[in-house]
Parts: sequence; structure tokens; C-alpha cells
Amino acid sequence: MGAIVGGMYAQIPNAGVVEERMTRLIRSKPFRRIVLDAFSNEGAPDTLRTVSALYGRVKRGYGLLKSVWSPGIVEAPVLIDFLSHLLDDLQFRKCVIPFAAVACDLLTGNEVVCRTGLMLNAVAASSAIPGVISPVRLNGRWLVDGGPTSMVPVDAALEISDFPAVAVTVTRSVRGTRMTNAVDVVLRAGAIARLRLTEYNLRDAAVVLRPNVGSLGWAEFQSIRRFIAEGERAAENALRGIRNL
Repeated sequence: MGAIVGGMYAQIPNAGVVEERMTRLIRSKPFRRIVLDAFSNEGAPDTLRTVSALYGRVKRGYGLLKSVWSPGIVEAPVLIDFLSHLLDDLQFRKCVIPFAAVACDLLTGNEVVCRTGLMLNAVAASSAIPGVISPVRLNGRWLVDGGPTSMVPVDAALEISDFPAVAVTVTRSVRGTRMTNAVDVVLRAGAIARLRLTEYNLRDAAVVLRPNVGSLGWAEFQSIRRFIAEGERAAENALRGIRNL
């Protein structure tokens, strides 16, 4: 999601326009049919909820069966079609604000920072959650969301700008979560790895924003107003630190 919102804002630096486009897409019938009905509000058996929406469908057999014959529950072309309603397929160099999309090469395990060429497929690759969205083929690579190599792409941001990095993380704490079965243990172990990687990625950020969205799952798109409100609150709380940079 970070690459999508970042790409939109890089093309049109107007938060109101970004919010309006995103809200219109989420409320559209195709999005509701393909995404919301499939993933939203599906609770996992613990409070981590990092993959809660996916877990709910896998538990009932839907996602598990689909994953047997497909690399993702949602095919990459579907994601790209949705993105075409949010982003223009511009060259990266034509963005008003410098922008890069960070992905992970599934075959080599390397981080891939997309900064040249057309944006749409690169943003799709950076948004392709492994197992949920099928990998995106780009420049001879099979790419997915950059999370496996960089939960928060601070290093990439510092490469394209001389300004200090202001980072945003929504990685939640693992403290106090229940474990009652093997799935809980696997989810918790994965969450710990993501948390540690996140903190490592944030080491060179000048300011870190931490919106209070721990009670929300990644696919709860219908809660967009709350996501925005929590983001605004976190930004307001960090304003003094940002102005002092």
C-alpha cells in the first residue's frame, strides 16, 4: 500500500486528490466484489493479524485450494487494472516528487529498487503481497512486495534524496498475543522477524511516525477513514521533530 499511495502523491502532490481517488476505488463494485468480499474482516486466531484476512479464507479452504494451482489468490493483472484507476503509467522521471518502488526478487532474494521506466508495473510489483497477489514479471525478474528485504524502505529513500528520511511504520508489537495452535506459532514467529527487520530498517530515519492502527487488519479497506485519521494524528504529533530537521 505504501508504494501505491507514494506513487499517487509523487505524481500529484495533493493529499485530497489521493484520498478521493482511493476512496472512490474502494467503494467501487469491482473492488468490493474481488477484494473486500474475499479478504476484509477475516480474523485470525490471535491478535497479530498480520495475515488475518488471508488466514480466514485459508481456514475455510478457499485460499488453500486456490494456492495449489496459482501463485496468488488474486492475479497480478487484476491488481494492475485496479492501479490504473489510481496512477498514470508515467515514466518515473516525470514524477513531480522523486519516487522509487521497492520490491523483492523471488529468484535471487535481492532487493530491487525501481527508479526508471514506467511506473504501473513497478508499483504493482512493490504491492504484490506474497501468496495473496501473484508475483509480477518485470525486466526478467519475478517480483513481490519489498517486505521480505525491507519492511520500511528508508535506505531507498535516502538514495534518491539528500533530505533526511521521515519514515512511517505500521508494524505492530508481538507482546501479549495468544498462542493456542501451530498456526499461531507460525504467525508469531513471522511477526517477530518482521518486527526485527522493521527496527533495523528504521535505524537511519530522522523521524519515525507510528500510527495507532494495531487493531486493524491490512485488508480492512472499509476502515479507510480511520486509517487516514490515525495517520494524520501521528503526523501532527511528529511535526515538531520534522520542522527541526
